[in-house]
Amino acid sequence: MRSFNLWILDGADSIGGNKIALTSEGEGLFLDFGVNMRKKRAYEVSYRVLAIANKMFYHLYSEILPRIRGIYRSDLIELDERVKEMLANQPELSIQAALISHAHIDHYGAIGFLSNEITVAVSNSMKTMIEAMAESSSYDIEGEIFRLRDRREERREEARRTCEIFEEGKHVSNIPFNVKTYPVDHSVPAAFGFLIEDASLAYTGDIRIHGPRRDLTEKFLEKIRGVDYLLIEGTRIDTSTNISEENVFKRIEEYVAEKPDKFACIIVSSTDLDRVRSIFEIAERLGRVPILSPRLIYLIDKLMETESKIALPSLKNACIYFERRSLYGGGYDLSPRHYRRWMREVYESRLDGKKDGELKKAEEVSKGQDKYILIANNLDYVLEIAQIRPEPGSRLIVSTSEPHDEEQEISWGKFLEWVDLLRLDLRIAHSSGHADRESILRMIEEVDPKVIIPIHTERPYEFQRLKRLGYIKCNVILPNINGSLSWDRAHGNLNKLDH
Repeated sequence: MRSFNLWILDGADSIGGNKIALTSEGEGLFLDFGVNMRKKRAYEVSYRVLAIANKMFYHLYSEILPRIRGIYRSDLIELDERVKEMLANQPELSIQAALISHAHIDHYGAIGFLSNEITVAVSNSMKTMIEAMAESSSYDIEGEIFRLRDRREERREEARRTCEIFEEGKHVSNIPFNVKTYPVDHSVPAAFGFLIEDASLAYTGDIRIHGPRRDLTEKFLEKIRGVDYLLIEGTRIDTSTNISEENVFKRIEEYVAEKPDKFACIIVSSTDLDRVRSIFEIAERLGRVPILSPRLIYLIDKLMETESKIALPSLKNACIYFERRSLYGGGYDLSPRHYRRWMREVYESRLDGKKDGELKKAEEVSKGQDKYILIANNLDYVLEIAQIRPEPGSRLIVSTSEPHDEEQEISWGKFLEWVDLLRLDLRIAHSSGHADRESILRMIEEVDPKVIIPIHTERPYEFQRLKRLGYIKCNVILPNINGSLSWDRAHGNLNKLDH
């Protein structure tokens, strides 16, 4: 008889920040270890919080990071007596690996704080996306997912964290428990749900059944049917509104086609490559040339280099937006003073003809505004649009998923001020990466678990309400971050709730 403990350390009453630990007989596995963006926004008030010297202390004090012994980096603990003291009398967990469901920082963004002895398990494409996003962002410790710099050493030489690459439908090697991984449909490719066979436990990660790869979700639901316990995300448990990706593509095409003689820009999430690929198809049908932001190009380049299975757009007939960042060389002096390494790599590989994609400067786009569709990756690209000087009434379409990194967190109000200043005609065309209430109920019915444990939701009590009304047939247990759920696998019954 084997007993299990399930610790929901974060994500119990918030959208994102999932930090889930499954332990048994001295073994332990994290299911995601992400950043709780809501809590982070609430407590990060100045540079003092962001400074490396204080970050671990403030994150533990505000419980952005859970106060648990045995899981964090020894260099960050040894160098800060305040951290050591804060963790001294806290519960201890023995964790050997962290299994990541997908490349959004609310699911992986706190791994940089974890001990180097904890293996990170990801798919090949997921690893490439995480590395590319970290390299093209301004992270420090949070970006140290696969390579760490020991802060105790002056030279801070990099150490590689053990990384286990898993393949879909197969058992993950060299981690605790027998875990199979299955791809699911979400707003980022290479998203996975997990089946922990030893514990008869399934974890959906972030999931939907209204996207372009709903077939993946259907297959996952089939594979986990009849599990005892289902950890299910409930981001949109409070709404039955459901807009399909097909509907989004149709709207985008209509919005661009309405302005045949005007400039058009579409803002998408940095990792929503399915939507980017669809915009390429729209551009071709409308006789326009897609221009991508350098960050999107960098991600696509890296996925191509690692021979990712993700369907990627061809860059042969595409352009790349050349950001003006210097006061020299006409504004495009590609020196390290003005352009970061990843951006220079994108531009230099096109200037020397090594990779597909023609560079386009703002002034060049401005001369032929009706010829292009600019595909940008965050709201602050409205400042680049200002350099293009679009004709009044030009079309701007916001088609982003929920913010998953700091660069997307520009104030919506300030964004709208620029939209008004530039006299842009704004439209919204978006489909959520998360299942709505009716889809969640359908998934629960199809899987038919004995117990569901809602996570990744601000409305956990909605699950209990739906249970009372008879829409959910199985037991509903709301997680408590101050304790763990325990059960004996031999009986398949939940024994107790430890506090």
